[in-house]
Amino acid sequence: MFARTNEQTIVQRVNLLREFAPSARSVAEICCGDCQRQYHAYKQTLGMKTYRGLDLEPSIVASNRANGIECHVGDALNEKVMQNYAQDDVIFFGPPLSDDCDGHRLVGFDAVVPSFPDFARLLLGTLHYDGLLVCICPNSTDMGNISRLYQDIRTYRLDVNLRLIHHSHSTITGSGDVTGMRLKYIELWFSSALEDLWEVRESHGLP
Repeated sequence: MFARTNEQTIVQRVNLLREFAPSARSVAEICCGDCQRQYHAYKQTLGMKTYRGLDLEPSIVASNRANGIECHVGDALNEKVMQNYAQDDVIFFGPPLSDDCDGHRLVGFDAVVPSFPDFARLLLGTLHYDGLLVCICPNSTDMGNISRLYQDIRTYRLDVNLRLIHHSHSTITGSGDVTGMRLKYIELWFSSALEDLWEVRESHGLP
């Protein structure tokens, strides 16, 4: 099981949630993988009442459930499945960013499956989601990728804004091994309740 997140990136997200979604009480993580760290951070640090995960892999879901996390098996592009998450205040969409989730054979923005445009179209367009959507994108994501996704979203939701482009840097791996400072993710924070600022922000390790 490849852990795609680590303590540093989760602390960064906690701080950003405090700033941009201080009243949020429910979080969903789509394509969640092993989400024990997120679960404990959001519940204990932010006081979230609800944290739920969704993943295609039954063994991952079973492991999360064994640790007390509400988690379900399902396809992120299935409308009936995603209807169950459309009322959550915050949705993190973190599809696999490497082949076979090995963390080494990284893929580009347009090669990620399920794709960011397809998921955004379902959640924002079909299901009319009005919470905060955070797309966790490959570190190779560029402004061309971001602009195309934004324009795609604007064809069906003129009220959805891109508030933040967050560059998440880290000095540890998902398994806790120390590395040099590296760009781990580029996160796109979309919301109809926040301004369309396209603010670029860098977080480096722990605050």
